[in-house]
This record gives sequence, structure tokens and C-alpha cells, in this order.
Amino acid sequence: MAKPIVVIGSNCFTGSHIVDALLTAGHSVIGISRSPEYLPVFLPYAKNDRSRFTFTQLDITQQLPGLLKLLDRLKPERIINVAALSEVALSNDRPVEYFETNTLAVVKLVHHLRQTGYVKHYIHISSAEIFGPCDTPLNEEAPFSPSTPYAASKAAADMFINTMIARFNFPATLIRSTNVYGAHQQLFKIIPRTAIYIRTGQTLQLHGGGTSMKSFIHIRDVVDGLMKTLDQHALGTFHFSDPSDRTVRQVVEMVCQQMNVPFEKVVQVVGERPGQDSRYWLNCSKAHTQLGWKPQVRFEDGVRETLQWIDENWNVLRQQPTDYIHQA
Repeated sequence: MAKPIVVIGSNCFTGSHIVDALLTAGHSVIGISRSPEYLPVFLPYAKNDRSRFTFTQLDITQQLPGLLKLLDRLKPERIINVAALSEVALSNDRPVEYFETNTLAVVKLVHHLRQTGYVKHYIHISSAEIFGPCDTPLNEEAPFSPSTPYAASKAAADMFINTMIARFNFPATLIRSTNVYGAHQQLFKIIPRTAIYIRTGQTLQLHGGGTSMKSFIHIRDVVDGLMKTLDQHALGTFHFSDPSDRTVRQVVEMVCQQMNVPFEKVVQVVGERPGQDSRYWLNCSKAHTQLGWKPQVRFEDGVRETLQWIDENWNVLRQQPTDYIHQA
């Protein structure tokens, strides 16, 4: 019997969708996160067959020795690490905390896994933000140019993992995508936040007028790419993005249009946030040719699906905070 696949960061938006996809594919999964499991409305795997899922609450930073002890006992052959602090603006005020989680914990984890040798495939979720703003689509070998402490912390982790690959042939895959979205996403993200503000009659602050370009990609498309790297044992770095020159303003306008509300009645333009890059643009030709991957979910359909999720779960979601709450 195949050993369970470990997903570190199983509570987060991407992690919970990965767990759901793994269970759907018939795998046994062990989820690990620093917080207790969230409400089922935020966990797509909650409606899946949980008989093959086990959850353990462990903090990759504060409880790393316990995490490593658990991994040594389980000796999983495949580990997917999604755990990270990812709110960009907060990283300006808490850079040490971001480096402790996004860099140092990764260094300790990967160093341990390399020495023990039981892991045959380590998949690490990186970020397009390590490249900084870009005017052309960047491939996997493009130089890093991070513009925020968050991006720098993710870039440092990537550099270390790449060093382990080159020096010790560590079996790792790094995955970078642009802005993911979809049902079950945290409510402070732009699409669910816009919808909730419309429903509750609040005014949405549009930083910098929403002129920055975001290549939104549906979470199922990113997870599909990850599953292909897992099934094909594809090592190295892969980009997953849906090419688009859509601005944040246009995204908000689309939500307003689908909810039949005038854009002008919803938003208030305010100053830009520090470290907001103008555009992230990834070249995904390697994923197209080597994995046979391409995005499947049209943005308009993905937004409509997200709004439907909010409608169907409104009685629960209306009671949840719409601002990011940092867990120290």
C-alpha cells in the first residue's frame, strides 16, 4: 500500500484544494497546519471521503522538532509544502517573522529531509512575486528581483532548494503561479471581499485605483498542474498562470457586473499599498510542453462559481471577518 502523502499547510486555500484533489484521486493524506481545521465552508475536502485523511495541528516554525519527529515516524515518500506567511503588506512590518516561516523553517525542513533520504518527491509552493514587477513573461530561470520582504523570503527559500537540487540531487519540484482565486478562498481576497461588500452595502477601498495587472488563475488549474508534477514525478520548477492583462479594477468591475451593481456605487479610490508591484507575468511554456498542462477555467466562469459559493453559504460567511487576522 502506498504511503500517505503529507500536505504541510493543509488549512490554507491552496493546501485545502490540494488535499481535496489528492483524496479524489484515491490517495491517503496527512494534513498538517499550525491552526485547527477551519470551518467546513473554507475546506473543499470537507465533503470528500475523509476516511483517508488525518489532520495534525503543528506549527512549522514553533513546533518544527515535533513536525520532524512525526515525519521521521511516518517516512512519507511525498511531501507537499504550502505553509507560508503570504500577506505582502504585513511583511513590511514583520520581516523577521516572515523569514522565520518562509525561509528558515524551509531550510531546516529540506535539510532534514535531504539527510534522512526517505522523501522521493518534495513539492514546494513558491510565488511569482520573487521576480518583482515584469513587462515580459518570465520563464523558470529568470533572475529574482523581489520588492517586498515577503517576496525576498520566498526567493531565499527557492534559492536554497535549488542549491540542494544542484548539489545533492534533492528530488524537489517548485511551483509558481500568479493570483489564485476560487470558491473557499479567504474572505479578505479581492473577489470574495468585493462580493461581500456589495451584499452588505459597504464601500470597497480600491488601492491605487486598481491599475495593477493581475493574471488570475483558478485554483483548480494550479492544483491540476501540481497533480501532473506528482503523477509524472516531474522535478524542477514549473509555472502555472493564465495570461491576462486584466487590472484589479476590471476584476472588481466584473464582480459588480455579475451582481448587477454599478461599479461607481461600490468603490472608493485610495492610495496604493507599499510594495504593490505593477504586474506579474509568467511564461508557462515548460508546463505546456513537459506536463501537457493548460488552464481550463475561464475567468468569467470562475468568478461566477465563486459568487455562487458565497450565495450558497451566505448564512455562515456573513458572520466571518472580512479582514486578514494575523496569527502570531
